Amino acid sequence: MEDWAAPLVVTTNVQLFESLFAARPGRARKLHNIAGSIIILDEAQALPRHLLLPTLRMLEELCRNYRCSVVLCTATQPAFDSAQLKGGLELAGRELAPDPTALARRLRRTTLMRAGALDDTALVATLAEHLQALIIVNSRQHALSLYRTAADAGLEGVIHLTTRQYAAHRRAILADVRKRLKAGKPCRLIATSLVEAGVDLDFPHVWRAEAGLDQIVQAAGRCNREGRRPVEESLLTIFTAPDEPPPKEIAQLAADWARVADRHDDPFAPAAISDYFSEVYWRHGPERLGKKILDLFSFSFTEGTNFAYREAAETYRMIENGMVPVIIPREPWAQEWVRKLRFADISSGRIARELQTAIVQVPPKARDLLLANGHVTFAEPVLRGDQFAVLKTASLYDPQVGLLWENAEYLALESSIF
Repeated sequence: MEDWAAPLVVTTNVQLFESLFAARPGRARKLHNIAGSIIILDEAQALPRHLLLPTLRMLEELCRNYRCSVVLCTATQPAFDSAQLKGGLELAGRELAPDPTALARRLRRTTLMRAGALDDTALVATLAEHLQALIIVNSRQHALSLYRTAADAGLEGVIHLTTRQYAAHRRAILADVRKRLKAGKPCRLIATSLVEAGVDLDFPHVWRAEAGLDQIVQAAGRCNREGRRPVEESLLTIFTAPDEPPPKEIAQLAADWARVADRHDDPFAPAAISDYFSEVYWRHGPERLGKKILDLFSFSFTEGTNFAYREAAETYRMIENGMVPVIIPREPWAQEWVRKLRFADISSGRIARELQTAIVQVPPKARDLLLANGHVTFAEPVLRGDQFAVLKTASLYDPQVGLLWENAEYLALESSIF
């Protein structure tokens, strides 16, 4: 139901909020169906910080004037109230849990440890001591290098999971991981932060590269998730990677947490989490929380209204990573939809939706190189333009690690099996 004329609509934050800020009638036409609804936002802490103030203002507008109710679901409740965040929510919120602090204590599943600096050699040695373990690092590059080191060491059951793999492939990998965990088989998973939300894994031991408190709490949710092991034996270990420093923003979030941790006996308590987010938002300041978009809507009795809808729509972009898609037609269903690109009676929008789980996002320069070397081509360019970039060289997609675009420069173009 693209017009949202249904009693229950499941969509993404990107689709919801970019539609609410849209300036084009086609995208905004469905919005009247939101009135009087209950809006449930999962993983509320993941709302993009660079758009936080206009996002909160929009939610408040829906509640005040359009009879909506908003439910924020998260294990790490952000400090969204105006008392904690200048420009935050002014409407009084209501906590649904009867006693969040007591509930957090009862649901504690892990023991937090700090290991200091651990390079890849030390991490692999640690993995060798545990039959089942999860290591979460801060970049695809680090995950790949660590996986290769572990595989070269001959460890059994080493698995790599990052966004180098397309979504349908990742789902298959996760299904295998769950089977291994349940059967007690060797399972040593090396992953990025994509396992920290919406992934129900239960490892006895988890190692997490330094990050912000919200990511640390999410990582804890992959350790002893079902509560079958003693808390004191279920270790979440935080480490620094001396050869793979975190991105600047993650390093700053880790520093924010370090400052907050000194003020709280329990770093995972709701009060500590709220304090952490207040610290993060204070450091960012209103300009880096999206105040510029709010300034595009002004009113005065002398000058009237000045609503820059088009500029606001262009500025409000939830995804700003600058990555571009490459379709991986590795499975028959994806190959079939790529073939359907030649038929003009099938819309590009429908095909794009069907191929969404066959996509890997890569840096623009990497895709340009893949295109220049013939490893990727635009499918049906006369009919579809440059919308569908399809991988042609099968050997660039490794079943164990995903798309190796770094190999494009020196790998000779091979006959395609796709």
